[in-house]
Amino acid sequence: MVLEFLSDLKSKISKENYNIIFAMAREDIRFNRTSFNKKTTPEEFIEIFKRCYVALSKCK
Repeated sequence: MVLEFLSDLKSKISKENYNIIFAMAREDIRFNRTSFNKKTTPEEFIEIFKRCYVALSKCK
């Protein structure tokens, strides 16, 4: 499910934007794991990735 989502998104946006969004999502997940000892489900990962995509889209 996650791999399909990432593959689909990767084909729709530039490699640079994909890498930026992936880094944003990774940092968000890392922060929550270390600060709150929180696990991230595949569905949550996809939602975080979508939020990062929207945030980046609004900034550019």
